[in-house]
Amino acid sequence: LTAEAVLRVADKVVLDLEILLQDKNVTLEIEPDARQWLADNGYDIDMGARPMARLVQEKIKRPLADELLFGKLSKKGGHVCIVLRDGELALDIETELVTV
Repeated sequence: LTAEAVLRVADKVVLDLEILLQDKNVTLEIEPDARQWLADNGYDIDMGARPMARLVQEKIKRPLADELLFGKLSKKGGHVCIVLRDGELALDIETELVTV
């Protein structure tokens, strides 16, 4: 796969997750450097983009599930931004959306 194709796979994975989270009143976005990290670390020359599913499960879905069940997102939902912090994916969670 080309680098651009791997980035598109990363975008699709995040979009699919965002669609699943709509019922929970949770919006999701990914910062460009986190998107690039996911593409770089989720691709293997022999396995293609298959490792990305494992990375998404470990680095995004599990922490999100904890927040949905027991944490900041458990009551009213919120906005989650996937960021790169100290070389790893992290979730920034905002539970109160500001309206203008």
